Amino acid sequence: MNDRTAHLTDIFIDSFVPLLMAGIKFTIPLTIISFILGFVLAFLTALARLTRWSILQRVAWFYVWIIRGTPLLVQLFIIFYGLPSVGVVIDAFTAAVIGFSISVGAYGSEIIRPRSSPSPRGSGGGVLRSA
Repeated sequence: MNDRTAHLTDIFIDSFVPLLMAGIKFTIPLTIISFILGFVLAFLTALARLTRWSILQRVAWFYVWIIRGTPLLVQLFIIFYGLPSVGVVIDAFTAAVIGFSISVGAYGSEIIRPRSSPSPRGSGGGVLRSA
């Protein structure tokens, strides 16, 4: 390695590695917390969609419809910039956790719900015969 390459490597390590480490310290907790909260929300939403109470089913359906129908970036924008306009001021990490958890909850409920609901009679026979 020549002197120029060694110098560029030192510059890279000195300037970018601390930024990468700071990013990792932010994104790993964000991911873990959002996944856990999102999974709990997904489970509760899936249960609400399967309940016999019509109002609870409709509220859960509306939540999933709204969240899955809007881009995540728009949701994060509304949470971070829209909530302070009504007096709720939160920091960036909390806004990201709320936004990601709500999104994971909506998408996760649609993954959990079909596996929890009973399949209609006769729907499994076609799969067994085609194999």
